[in-house]
Amino acid sequence: MKILCWVLPLFCIAGSVEAKVANLVTFPIPLLVENKEKGLFIDLTREIASHVKTKFRVQVLAANKAKLAFFNGKVEGYFPGLDNSVPKDAVRTIPFYVRTNYIFYRENKPFKELKDLYGKNVGLTFRYHYPSQIQDNTKIKFSYAEDDIANMKRLAAGDIDAVIVEERSGLRALEISKAKGVSYSKESPVSNQDCYFAFKNDQEGRSLQKEFNVALEKMKADGSLQRVLNQSEPFAFKN
Repeated sequence: MKILCWVLPLFCIAGSVEAKVANLVTFPIPLLVENKEKGLFIDLTREIASHVKTKFRVQVLAANKAKLAFFNGKVEGYFPGLDNSVPKDAVRTIPFYVRTNYIFYRENKPFKELKDLYGKNVGLTFRYHYPSQIQDNTKIKFSYAEDDIANMKRLAAGDIDAVIVEERSGLRALEISKAKGVSYSKESPVSNQDCYFAFKNDQEGRSLQKEFNVALEKMKADGSLQRVLNQSEPFAFKN
């Protein structure tokens, strides 16, 4: 397996060169974190950097490496954090995004509810976290792929019956995969999860949480949060 490791240039570089730089970590997600310079969540961190005093850098690692770095205390922050993906004692910002999962299926075999998937082979992505009603559901046969793009290819080829994936990143993965004959029911989401920045529960982490919260609240109020997160959409999402 190829391990991804990208490091973004320092954000918020004003100030003393001796000042400590906080390290945040994330992982590749189609549309949201595409590489070290591209992705809606990467753009969001750049915008946040213009509102906070603390300097920070963002590393993009493979999903398991990112999680281990945060759990082992090697970095100060992790995103996108979910309720079941970070340590219970981690401090969290207010939500900045809602991860809405859908069932993607071949056009001639639609599925709209989780119960429709009982006994079916359903694709999930390795080391992603899903709500308990999905990942702990023993009535569904889950089959894991390295990423969402591979899952879309498997679905189109008939190797699996469906894929559960976040809507916008799933549509981006579908674009990249060039898979044909795949669709989803936009009116039938199967789960919603708040996404936030998670920080270590220490003085530095709590300080970062407060700074990020102030920035996010300001961005929500002036509309810049939605503007950043909606500035790019998969082609299929626009139609």
